[in-house]
Amino acid sequence: MGYNSYPRVSSGSFFTTLDPGTANPRNTVGSIWSPPPAPTSIATGTSPTKGYSAQPVVKYVLYLSTTNPAPVAAPAPVYYTDESFSTVSGNAAEAFFTTAGACIAGYLMPNTTSISGLTAAQLNNSFCFIQIGGLLVGAYAPTTTTSAGVPNPIAGLTTGNWTSVVNTTLAAGSTLLGRQWTAIASSACDVMVGPNATFWGS
Repeated sequence: MGYNSYPRVSSGSFFTTLDPGTANPRNTVGSIWSPPPAPTSIATGTSPTKGYSAQPVVKYVLYLSTTNPAPVAAPAPVYYTDESFSTVSGNAAEAFFTTAGACIAGYLMPNTTSISGLTAAQLNNSFCFIQIGGLLVGAYAPTTTTSAGVPNPIAGLTTGNWTSVVNTTLAAGSTLLGRQWTAIASSACDVMVGPNATFWGS
């Protein structure tokens, strides 16, 4: 797949960018971008930082929710609400269709840890980034943990705010959001985001 060249990250970070207003996107809505690995010096016999070669793949979308759930303290699952695949909501019940949580889109980057005091009103009707591939460190943990653990698949649910489920297998019709990559601690875990591969963006 092709990626766009240089996104305008208005705040300087995918985690803190909120571009308000449906008439003022800073990028082409729905555009996808992945930064290259950061230049580094790797000594023989050592490894670079985690996620070095599984850099994030992000998409510029409109966050728009009717129920407007309160933001949480980590990047959290969102769902596509229409067939443009460019508008998302944090409420799974607002998905284009709710069967098997199949409309799960990715992880919303803005959160209350990255943006202190972030409110639902500030988030709603804003353009921002979601992560759709690569390693995401400190993602909002699955809200349903049936047979939870590394490296089980994470998928969507039919209802609930910022919801996802981790299990040993995917339910029929569900979409893979990613794989749990570390144990859950303080309601968060690392996730290898994307389809059923070691890293789909390579």
